Amino acid sequence: MYEKLTGLEFLKFTADLYGVREETFLDKSEKLLKMFSLFDRANELIEAYSHGMKQRLIMSAAFLHDPPLIIVDEPMVGLDPRAIKMVKDLFRNLVAQGTTIFMSTHTLNLAENVCDRIGIINQGSLIACGTVSDLKKAAHLGEANLEQVFFQLTEEADN
Repeated sequence: MYEKLTGLEFLKFTADLYGVREETFLDKSEKLLKMFSLFDRANELIEAYSHGMKQRLIMSAAFLHDPPLIIVDEPMVGLDPRAIKMVKDLFRNLVAQGTTIFMSTHTLNLAENVCDRIGIINQGSLIACGTVSDLKKAAHLGEANLEQVFFQLTEEADN
């Protein structure tokens, strides 16, 4: 992220990298800046943004060119509860439209509530993958939450 650019300049830079047409950029950037509550601050330097604002700007840039695949690492870090809900809803809408989202998170509740399929990594190895229901069956835990499943499966893998 180039902190000497304004938020809007950063989005324009990103759009140019991906060949987004000017007319598309104008409409899409306005929509994203409003969606991520950055529209009123779009002409301020990024260096003046809070951590959460920078997170929201990065997400705006990521969605600007309508990628078929999005890879995110801990996407909710630094976001307030309203922004978290908005990003969850956005992820669900994108998936419904055919976008694949690969998310890495340590927040098991988030994974359980947002993801269709979950992979559990223990000591660098994928030890389980599937729906929450699949993982519960693998852990022999019927009514457990993902946290309980995670601890059961990683404990078994460690033994």
